[in-house]
Amino acid sequence: MHRFSKPYAFITTLEGLQRLLDFFVKRGFTVYGPVLKGKSWVFSEIHSISEVDLNYTRSILPPKKLLLPPKSSIFSFKLNDGFEILESCVSKNVVLFGVHPCDLKAIEKLDAFSSFYMEDVCYKARRQGLFIVGLTCNVVDEHCFCNSLGVGPEASTGFDILITQVGESFLVESGSLKGLNIIRELNFPEAKSEHLEAKMRHIEDLKSRFTKKADLKELDKIAKSKLDHKVWLEMAEKCLSCGNCSMVCPVCYCFDVYDSLDLTLKEGVRVIELDSCQLLEYAEVALGGNFRRDRYQRLRHWMLCKFGAAGGSTYTSCVGCGRCLVYCPAGIDLTEVAKVLKGG
Repeated sequence: MHRFSKPYAFITTLEGLQRLLDFFVKRGFTVYGPVLKGKSWVFSEIHSISEVDLNYTRSILPPKKLLLPPKSSIFSFKLNDGFEILESCVSKNVVLFGVHPCDLKAIEKLDAFSSFYMEDVCYKARRQGLFIVGLTCNVVDEHCFCNSLGVGPEASTGFDILITQVGESFLVESGSLKGLNIIRELNFPEAKSEHLEAKMRHIEDLKSRFTKKADLKELDKIAKSKLDHKVWLEMAEKCLSCGNCSMVCPVCYCFDVYDSLDLTLKEGVRVIELDSCQLLEYAEVALGGNFRRDRYQRLRHWMLCKFGAAGGSTYTSCVGCGRCLVYCPAGIDLTEVAKVLKGG
């Protein structure tokens, strides 16, 4: 539900999208969008709408990388006459351009997690300077299953502006007041009912193209009751424990924090680095103890998190983007594991 006066739907052309992009660049925003690199897509800095592939399926790394970088500095410190801390977490004006509904939902989940127990000041700083332009998918492939999770292909929240291609034109909808103000400043004409109807036909057509499905309803309870199911051992026989699934997942948020000191021991940096529960060292404690030494235990824990059964909560950290299926070198499919658990 929009908290501002209608109209909030407008129509434009490809040239209008370039004007939207120019608006951000001229005001000092760094804009990232989906760019084809080889046979896959990456979120890279863009300056022209011609660089953006509006028909992409999924990027290798999710746009999460700009909110939770693989490795970053929390602060640096110096030991001179006293203890001096130099803050590293600063807000920068960044635009994520062309974010699909699954990744929009993932960012919403990260927002919730970053403020659940204790506020992550670095995440908050990056999030405050972030403007999100969502993009309704134009393509569904055999690995997409967001529809069965109620995440896509239609987005209703998580964006400041949402773009949907309708024929040769683009429907531009506002999701926040700042998004609405920008659209009005660009003088895009108001959308007509025919444009909104065309969008709904497009959404229904996309829904009919999904072939991959995942039923995660009540799976948190089912998975917890089947911790000794043979499927965990069967999948572990294939799993490489490489942690690739965590790196490409748009919702995985586990991290490690450590201090990196220079040789003088008078200067250093506190570093935050993304981690994965698939790695052997993740659950290791003092004197070499390990809560999940066996590979099947680590694989099981990761999937329990996706199913909403990890950490004693029902936080389902899956949005159906299909990245873990595409980029798993062992070809492990969590939707197939879900079927096995539900079926027996």
